[in-house]
Amino acid sequence: MGTLYQPRATTPLKKNHFMQSVFFILLVVIAAYVLLQSPLFEVKSIIVSGNRQLKAEEIKKLSGITPGSNIFKINLQQAREKLALVPIIKKVELKRKLPATIVINVTERSAVALLPVKNGFIKVDSDGVYLHKGDIALSALPIITGLSLKVGSPGERVESPYLPLALDTLAKLPRSLVQQLSEIHINESGQIWLYTLDGAQGRLGLGEDIEYKGLVFLQVLNSLSKTGGKIEYVDLSNPKVPVVKYEKNNGRANR
Repeated sequence: MGTLYQPRATTPLKKNHFMQSVFFILLVVIAAYVLLQSPLFEVKSIIVSGNRQLKAEEIKKLSGITPGSNIFKINLQQAREKLALVPIIKKVELKRKLPATIVINVTERSAVALLPVKNGFIKVDSDGVYLHKGDIALSALPIITGLSLKVGSPGERVESPYLPLALDTLAKLPRSLVQQLSEIHINESGQIWLYTLDGAQGRLGLGEDIEYKGLVFLQVLNSLSKTGGKIEYVDLSNPKVPVVKYEKNNGRANR
């Protein structure tokens, strides 16, 4: 008669797995408790970088992050959303640097032009975002005129059909030329006129070949600064054949 089959005892093995699972869970709980309660992970430093216009202390305050808080309990997304509401801030990144440091890196918006509005001027960046009020007497920025504007609150984009054209023009012009401009005017047909601080006018025509037209206008201005000549305007509608209109008292022919 054959030997009867007897199954292996499994109870000790199951108990061993159960004890390992309990031990692992306890380790996780203890580790979580240490991370959330230990003074080692209390925020002692908040580092701010990338700021030029806003003070570091102001950014720290606006973020809502306070020293002494547990670094793992801080809601970075919430802090990011708070800082994103600040008009001057274009982009913000936050990260934890263990054991006790929060790093805030901001990218600020820079004003590139003034827009005339009721009772004054406002500053806008290259995206057309309204940053804050501006003072023409204290600003070296060019004024953009001739536009129909719909202005909201700071931090919102100014709505205007030709504002993107004006801002794109400023971005494409030589930096040294932009520094000499007092005004950029866009008429209802989309024609672009530049005015320098010395009163010279550059008629660029439509928004085509702006880089080249800007270089030609700058060359004319630099040439006149050496000879002492003054002009009424430079017509750059066809930049390959620019037309220069001199002031009458210069006694020079147009070309």
